[in-house]
Amino acid sequence: MPEIFNSVLFFVVAIGVLITFHEYGHYWVARRMGVIVLRFSVGFGPVIWRYQPKNSHTEFVVSAIPLGGYVRMLDESQEEVPEQYLPEAFNRQPLYKRSAIVAAGPLANFLLAGILYGLTFMIGTEGLRPVIGTLMENGLAAKSGLMVGDEIRTIDGKSNRSWDEHHFYLLDKIISEEIVVYGVENDNGVRTVGVNFGELEEVDLQSSSIDTVIGMYPATPQIRPIVDRTVPGYPAEAAGLQPGDEIVSINNSPVNSWNDLVGLISQTNERVLNIRFSRGGIDQEVLLEPRIVERNGTRVKQIGIAVNAEQQLRDANATVKLRYGFIESLARGFETMWSTTALTLKMLAGMVTLQQSADSIGGPIAIAEHAGKAAEAGINNYLTFLALLSVSLGILNLLPIPVLDG
Repeated sequence: MPEIFNSVLFFVVAIGVLITFHEYGHYWVARRMGVIVLRFSVGFGPVIWRYQPKNSHTEFVVSAIPLGGYVRMLDESQEEVPEQYLPEAFNRQPLYKRSAIVAAGPLANFLLAGILYGLTFMIGTEGLRPVIGTLMENGLAAKSGLMVGDEIRTIDGKSNRSWDEHHFYLLDKIISEEIVVYGVENDNGVRTVGVNFGELEEVDLQSSSIDTVIGMYPATPQIRPIVDRTVPGYPAEAAGLQPGDEIVSINNSPVNSWNDLVGLISQTNERVLNIRFSRGGIDQEVLLEPRIVERNGTRVKQIGIAVNAEQQLRDANATVKLRYGFIESLARGFETMWSTTALTLKMLAGMVTLQQSADSIGGPIAIAEHAGKAAEAGINNYLTFLALLSVSLGILNLLPIPVLDG
């Protein structure tokens, strides 16, 4: 129940921010163009709050259904307009003014996305060091000459400091199918490697990660199966497992990493698990029955424990903290916005040509779920989610489909 409440709350906040910014774009330009705005509404349906400043034609309202909004301007096609106000009616404006007013909402969303992405760079991100840990056989990276152990120092001559920064550089390169020059370093020295993304037969960044598309993954130390917390109400808590316990074996099969633990729990046919763990250097055992839960349409077994992978990676010096200054953050923010816009347009084009499923566009329920998960993952994830949603809203409202506006 709390998860549903959080999802709804963060969904309303997300939609409220995006719609307010979008409609304010219409409103601000309309007023600058000398058009009377009668109502500025966030939401549809019954009005739950209203305010009209003195000597103003505009009524500001918040309505009950937070799935959109609108700006209602003085217009002869909708009502009779007194003669003295005709010069300030929307329909009486020249084409360039009407076009500017209509385009202002979507453009405001692109502006917001660039600012939000910029904020994530200003706040700072923690990412993995840009060292190649795994190469897919016959993948583009391997065929191009990249090797396990290579540290990616530069991309097209630009300094690269983390695996996520490497993603940032590559996004638009993959879309435009360009050749990228990697500057890499390993124990044998420094060299350059050219990777031609035009050789990729099909790129599906909607369902595949950038790493999968390229065919390489970052080097990460094994995550030890040390309990960071137990999930309330799950078998591990009931059995008495505590933070700091390290899982040693499950049904006598050794557990050396978190991946081992997850694999053994999910693959076992045994109803009851014998879990051996170490607490304070002393081995102990508990018996518990995993719970079967549904995740993304798949039934999986869980015992209800979590590890602190981020802290373990920090302790192993496998991560780097990146933070940028104000100007560079904004520049990177708007670069990311342009890359995201290009990717979204490519996805929409794929849907038109039936190469992309329309299921990839989520409805309100899917958006609410993503909003809740993004907020739980931290402020940067939530800001990134808002930025992505703002780009999508801007693009959809530029399409020549009137019902999408608002």
